Amino acid sequence: MKKLLFFLILTPCSVLFSQTLLTSYPLELTKSKDFQQTINAENTKTHDVYVFASDKETITILKYNTALFLSSNFTTNRPDLEYKELAGYSFNEEGNPTLYWCSRDFKKWLAVQYDLNAKNTVVLQYQFSFFNESIVTQFQANNIFYILSEKDLEQKLVLYIFKDGKKEEKILDFSTFKFKNKKTEPLTLNEILEVCPITKIETNEFTPLFKGTQKTKMYVFQNRMLLTFDHNYKETQAFDIDLTTFDIKEKIFPQPAISKQNGLGNSFYCENKIYQLIATEDEFKFDIKDYKSANSIQTFQASKTDTIAFKNSPLFIQMDGQQPKELKNTSRFLQRLVFLNAGLTVYKTQKEILVTIGGTSDTESGFFDTSVGFNAAMSGNFINVGDLLVNAKSINLYFESVFDKKLQHSKKEQEPLAVDFISRFINEHREVTLQNTIRYKNYYIFEYYDSKAKQYIMRKFKDGFDYSF
Repeated sequence: MKKLLFFLILTPCSVLFSQTLLTSYPLELTKSKDFQQTINAENTKTHDVYVFASDKETITILKYNTALFLSSNFTTNRPDLEYKELAGYSFNEEGNPTLYWCSRDFKKWLAVQYDLNAKNTVVLQYQFSFFNESIVTQFQANNIFYILSEKDLEQKLVLYIFKDGKKEEKILDFSTFKFKNKKTEPLTLNEILEVCPITKIETNEFTPLFKGTQKTKMYVFQNRMLLTFDHNYKETQAFDIDLTTFDIKEKIFPQPAISKQNGLGNSFYCENKIYQLIATEDEFKFDIKDYKSANSIQTFQASKTDTIAFKNSPLFIQMDGQQPKELKNTSRFLQRLVFLNAGLTVYKTQKEILVTIGGTSDTESGFFDTSVGFNAAMSGNFINVGDLLVNAKSINLYFESVFDKKLQHSKKEQEPLAVDFISRFINEHREVTLQNTIRYKNYYIFEYYDSKAKQYIMRKFKDGFDYSF
């Protein structure tokens, strides 16, 4: 890491950012920033790229072909201001988009179909009561727009499906499945989601650690949705949902055994593998399992007296966005980890697999998984967290590991990622507003509104150093 930071300082910016300007489009948004919104999308069938940019008066749609040349544009009046939020999109067979607008309370929804050839619109209005029901999230998959909600008094989720101007409603019934805590006491789905709400993971993009430490995750694929529950540190409970038949299949992945009864557990799914982490103040284990068979492929472990053999970075702690500080040993890392929400993320680049293991604080929800640290302190095994609990609003504790495509640990140094370059670009360009990032082919498109030049700009960023610039 120190070598990498030194290289970043000395490397010319054109090489450092591994980026290039793709396109720009003159666009002036009205000054009421409260109404300015942008969404970027890829039509997953044609691979055309779209920009939806809205202000208080208009909506502008830009369509780019696979070579990222502008092929169509359309500007028209936006819907009534009662529908303030631009929530999502879908595409029909002709490649024309439908945008979904909603009121701030999510009770009123408006679908507007935009014909980019005829330059006209068709408006469809939807009324939602959401009686005894709460919206969980909205998302796109296979050019379809979905709203996922939770029944407040039943063990059910509701999936609203919007396609070609039509709305369907599918019930995902979990009443026949059993949920339990670490003491094997029964829980309800509602009880779990109240404390551990669903977090959507972008399956083809880099995931920040704070999302990896959440206990309930949702992964969406072309015709499939996966929910994983890690409220019980002893196991990962997974539900595979077919988005065509809406059948639900359950799988249980036991965590590897540890010496103490209490621990912190979490998991992350990536390309038919379940990556699991379990930790106490004395040890931790990291296990990689095949999703279909549940068989273990690789298991790594370390005690508080060990040096972690499979890490590629130092052990870092970062508080309140300051520069990360290096921890001296595994013992100090574990002492702090048990006071945080533990978790991991997995990201596959073209060359390797990057795993980040650690913990984050969750001061916004007030939920801390601190049972291990509390129990240790109550038993007389005092843990000196020192800098961890002194006025820190946000805490990140982590280390990184690199694996090859065969899941063997690699000792090569991790190159910087596109997200690192994008973050630095944002920090050095104050004119960047309304930014969005999408994964496209084997790189990222970073799109933003240049508030000074009054242009909408698309730039290409890649993982690793690119010496061709």
